[in-house]
Amino acid sequence: MFKTQIAALFTSLLAVSATACSATHTAPVAAASSALACEGGTVRNDDDAARFDGCQAIVGDLRISHSDLIDVAAFQDLRTISGKLVIEGNAQLVSLAGLKHVEHARTVEIRNNRVLAAFPALLPQLKHVEQSLVLDANHGLSKRQVSALIGRVDRRGELERH
Repeated sequence: MFKTQIAALFTSLLAVSATACSATHTAPVAAASSALACEGGTVRNDDDAARFDGCQAIVGDLRISHSDLIDVAAFQDLRTISGKLVIEGNAQLVSLAGLKHVEHARTVEIRNNRVLAAFPALLPQLKHVEQSLVLDANHGLSKRQVSALIGRVDRRGELERH
């Protein structure tokens, strides 16, 4: 009887684990600090962005790519990204103000966002980029805003500005 109970418990745990691993939403990840960490992913619309509401850290890459977003307000609590922050090809994206608290990312690539503007500043808290910082074809950003970001960020890798 004891073996039957153990087998039933094990089967139940296995079923719960399988369900949790197959979920389509971004799940919190255990972090060393008390910050709420979430798995990275790709954001293409408001529903995708809502999965990151409350996340303070992203484990992996965060891609906001070819989305219909106008802003990134869902990321207002985000502080750090262990992988790449890629913001590309967002025809309607006007503001990155929701990312104003981001301080660190391995790589930052912001390209081909034709109406993107930076008021009052572009990623004002970003201080450290481990690898490359790429800014390309963001026609709404002024040279002064781009220069301010480049001058503020400590980076060990490449700088691409077009």
